[in-house]
Amino acid sequence: MARELKARYRGTLFGYLWSLLNPMLLLLVYTVVFTVVIPARVSTTVPYPLFLFAGLLPWLFLSGALLDATVTLIDNGPLLKKVVCPPEVFPAVVVFSHLVHHLLALPVLLVAALATTFAGHGAVSWTVLLLPAVLLPWLVAVGGVSLAVAALAVHFRDLKDLLHNLLHLVFFTTPIIYTVDLVPQGILRRLILLNPVTPLISLYRDTVLLGTLPPLSVWGWSVLVAVVCWLVGVGIFVRLRETLVEAV
Repeated sequence: MARELKARYRGTLFGYLWSLLNPMLLLLVYTVVFTVVIPARVSTTVPYPLFLFAGLLPWLFLSGALLDATVTLIDNGPLLKKVVCPPEVFPAVVVFSHLVHHLLALPVLLVAALATTFAGHGAVSWTVLLLPAVLLPWLVAVGGVSLAVAALAVHFRDLKDLLHNLLHLVFFTTPIIYTVDLVPQGILRRLILLNPVTPLISLYRDTVLLGTLPPLSVWGWSVLVAVVCWLVGVGIFVRLRETLVEAV
């Protein structure tokens, strides 16, 4: 994992500081765009840019890890062939490196949330202490799917392009830039509620930013999504594991 992190920031001017600078710049851009240029109409108890930022942070963890997982075994093919190393190590390193990036960016969200709370426009509370429990289903779900896409991408080299387009579709059917109550009743709302990423986003944003304790149904749905993703991902990886070295 250290090698993965060093490779990402090798030759850069600010190094690991980019993990803080990138989310800070992102939050600044959203604040200007959605409060000055395009005032948001989403009704939230916190400023909309912060609401959006709290949904994007875990989403970037998910999408970044999955896209990098599609090339990790291919990129490390020579190492995989020469060294007696379990192939599952490489997608695991990708997931944990993105988790580190997420944790490094998290202080930006927490500081901004505390600042708005002190200004009377936020609701950060003790629920933020549940962050480790909230991140666990994210980690398990992303880990499972990363194992699956890493193994499948070895045999289907265009998987990264397909996944990139699929993630765009999932993004807009996940309540990240809007709230579920804005979606009209019907098939579209049911589709959004059935989206497996929806409870994970709700769990994260409610506890970290909105200061509310999600109902047990959201916790249960999130855990179920994580377990299913892990079991399916591990199952696919184990099934293809013996063919990975030859295919890379």
